[in-house]
Amino acid sequence: MPITDPIKKQIAQRKRLYLKICFKCGARNSMAATRCRKCHSKYLRQKNRTLGIKKA
Repeated sequence: MPITDPIKKQIAQRKRLYLKICFKCGARNSMAATRCRKCHSKYLRQKNRTLGIKKA
């Protein structure tokens, strides 16, 4: 069931898509993080937010 309310949709997207992912252990971290909360590595990336069709 899709979310139709634009404000609720924006809140959901912020929660799900605006993260940093650790290259080493794959843990999710906040956007303000400089080190991983799980393994303390500094090797972080932003979560991929591109939308598109998956190629099979």
